Amino acid sequence: MRVAHLPLRHMDPYHFLVGEFKKDTPFDPAAASAQLFAWFALIDESVERYGNKRGKIVKYSQRNYEKMLFAPETDSICLLSPRLVPPDEADEAVNCDAQAMYSSDSSLILSIRASKLALAPLFDGARALPGLFDHCEYVYCYAETQGYGTGYALGYRRLDDAHPMTFGIPCPANNWSAIKRRGLQDAHLRDVYPINGFTPARLDALPPGRRQALRDAMHTYGRCEEHAGLTFWHLPPEELDAARAALNAHAMLGAYINNRHP
Repeated sequence: MRVAHLPLRHMDPYHFLVGEFKKDTPFDPAAASAQLFAWFALIDESVERYGNKRGKIVKYSQRNYEKMLFAPETDSICLLSPRLVPPDEADEAVNCDAQAMYSSDSSLILSIRASKLALAPLFDGARALPGLFDHCEYVYCYAETQGYGTGYALGYRRLDDAHPMTFGIPCPANNWSAIKRRGLQDAHLRDVYPINGFTPARLDALPPGRRQALRDAMHTYGRCEEHAGLTFWHLPPEELDAARAALNAHAMLGAYINNRHP
């Protein structure tokens, strides 16, 4: 289990948008990089650092960044806004107001401090960028502390004061990672979020009973809209628990299923 404990300053709320990709999505580094830089411009943040091919976060230099970007072994991009505190006071991976990641084998992840951008404008801005959702089959948006929320997006537990170690209780982040490792994600959703998006193929992959349960919940709670080939289901806070309970009754929410052991 991958864990990292973060100091109290990382308890501020952040907003996250995660887009899980279709199988066998090609990695086009130039296109992906252009889209992430366009998102930074949209939210009026500068790119100060990036993740290099050795997994370290380094100061942004266009020459070095492009050299890394087009290296044959590069299969992901991570861009970060300026540091909030000196580098020896916080984990560099979460020492920022905004972060964008694009991984060929994982997903699109955007995050920003909640005081800078509300969840709905984060979603609206992202979907307005041409092509950003083209490879996504499943999109969800949520609010979390920065460290835990980033780990959640990547599928591992990251501890902080709001999310201490709990023994004997499966972690929602780890549960979904285990389901994906076992190839069971098509039969489940991860959870219910304020904003949820599905392609028709993602919906059709669900077993018939679960697919009908989801359609019933989408009809009963919140509202739906179509955009860029996805159906987006918007849920107000007061309906989240009821929608979650309705889908959990069909054992379809992977965050609550412990699949770590075969």
